[in-house]
Amino acid sequence: MHQGLIKFIALAVSITSSLNIAEGQIASPVIEIPKINLIQEFYPNDEEKNDVDKNIEVIETSKMPNAKQGNLILAAHSGSSDIAYFKNLDQLNLNDIVYIHYKNNKYRYVISDIYDVEKTGYVSIKRDKTKQTLTLITCKKNTNKQTVYIGYQAPN
Repeated sequence: MHQGLIKFIALAVSITSSLNIAEGQIASPVIEIPKINLIQEFYPNDEEKNDVDKNIEVIETSKMPNAKQGNLILAAHSGSSDIAYFKNLDQLNLNDIVYIHYKNNKYRYVISDIYDVEKTGYVSIKRDKTKQTLTLITCKKNTNKQTVYIGYQAPN
C-alpha cells in the first residue's frame, strides 16, 4: 500500500473518531478532500463556532448539499496557523474530488473551475445556477487575492 494512502487512512480514522461519530451519526457536517488529507467538521451558519477565525466558515447565503440547485460556500484561512484549514487548497486542480458528509449522506463534488479575485471582502461567484455547487474560498498566499474553487455535485 502506498505510504501516503496509509497516512491518510490513519488520519481519517483518527479524525473520524474525534468527530463524535457514533453508529453512523455525524454531529456536524464534514468536508473531506483526499488529495490534501483534509477531513474537518464545520458548523451551520447559525452556530457561534461558524467563524473563519475559529473554523471553516459557512457563508450566510449558503445552502446545504441537499438543497436543489444550492451553493454551499465555505471559507477558511490559508497560511500556517492552527486554523489554516485551507492551507493546501492551492494543490487542487480541475477534476479533483471534494466530499461533504451531511445528514448521513456523502456528497461528491468535482472541481470544475478555479479563479482568483481581488481581496475586497466580497467575492463574485461564477457558477452554473442549475447545478448543486460547492464553493471554497481562501486567500492566495503572498498576494492581495483570494482563490475561488467551484465544484459541482456528481454521483458517488
